[in-house]
Amino acid sequence: MKHKKKGRKLFTYQARNRRVFSDYHPVRSAIGTAVTLVLVAVIGFVGYNVVGPIVTRLHEEEVNPTATADPYFTEKTVNQETQPVAETIESVTSTTITTMLTTEQTTTATTEEPFPARFAEDVDVAMLVSEESLESLDSVEKAAKSCRDHGFRSMILPLKLSSGKLQYASSVDKAVACGASNDSMLTLREIVNAAKRYQVSCVAQIYTLEDHTFPNYFMEGSYVFEDGTTRWLDNKPEEGGQPWLNPFDAASADYLAGIAAEIQKSGFTQIICCGTVFPSFFHSDAEILGSRIEDPVQRKDALLSVLNRISDVAPTAGLYADLYEISQGTAEAFQPGELHMAPVYIRINPEEFTEPLFIGEQRFDPGSLAFREKIEMLAEAARSASGSHEVIPILQADSLTDADIDTAADVLSENGFKKICLQQ
Repeated sequence: MKHKKKGRKLFTYQARNRRVFSDYHPVRSAIGTAVTLVLVAVIGFVGYNVVGPIVTRLHEEEVNPTATADPYFTEKTVNQETQPVAETIESVTSTTITTMLTTEQTTTATTEEPFPARFAEDVDVAMLVSEESLESLDSVEKAAKSCRDHGFRSMILPLKLSSGKLQYASSVDKAVACGASNDSMLTLREIVNAAKRYQVSCVAQIYTLEDHTFPNYFMEGSYVFEDGTTRWLDNKPEEGGQPWLNPFDAASADYLAGIAAEIQKSGFTQIICCGTVFPSFFHSDAEILGSRIEDPVQRKDALLSVLNRISDVAPTAGLYADLYEISQGTAEAFQPGELHMAPVYIRINPEEFTEPLFIGEQRFDPGSLAFREKIEMLAEAARSASGSHEVIPILQADSLTDADIDTAADVLSENGFKKICLQQ
């Protein structure tokens, strides 16, 4: 028997993949699927909670741009030209998220109720509030709410005091250098936005030449002895003598114009310029400061140079003057024919007028008139004195009852005065 030759038997098998991290391992496939599902869930969550509110907010702004009040923010800006692209993108993203959060937190403070109908709808009555109203955002909002509750559409804020101190964080270098302002104070934009939440506008009151802070630090802008080395004070140092801003020095006008310009740009609707006066000089002061401090023409020109410089950069700024002083000829800065400012704010206190007064050659006799007719005559006297300037009456509110204020506002409105101010 022949045996069949057999070749070598070959055993084959499919090798199993024993490397867990191989691309084809079943465990890796399961992990990949799980990770993919997690990523999809995260992207969906982020899209719903971050992108969704942004799209909704943009749609609301397109439909109703005034639906939400502006958030509080400072005046500080970023130089986009020099900032790296990555930092810019990060900054924009951060700002967007921060703005959304701030808006959401502050929207509830904005009132949507109709404005109290105390005065005629086309009349803007403004009330001067206290210095303490600028201590914090809460105090600004409290003052704005009080004004609104009393029917006042604007509030007058004392931004620059007679001491020379500012009540806000200024960006004017010299205001910071002399200690008139610092970064811990509110910014002008924060103040305006806080008032807007109650639909109240902001009017600024600033003291101009009556300033004892700037000239105490800088020799420029102060009254200096003719020898050029000694600063003049309005009294002996041991008796509280203070320096004053000197209108004969251009540095004074430049400093005040810088302050007025930043107030104008921040959203304040008006600026009332008070304290544009000379200190009470002694006759002997002319010997050390020069004869110009006694010359009526040079004094008037110096005051006008300051006011007109402010007007160049702040068109809504106006001079504060007193009607009684105008009638007596002692309102030195009140020179309507040469004053560039469009409005003039004229204080009217009916109690001061018991005798006839003269404006030019025109005689007014309000002494024996009833309150309504007296207000009408005094307002007409103020308008006559101001020529082509817009007159904004300032009433002395602490001498008037609420009924008197309402009556005065009605009379003034009927006679074409659409802006009225009240001071305590």
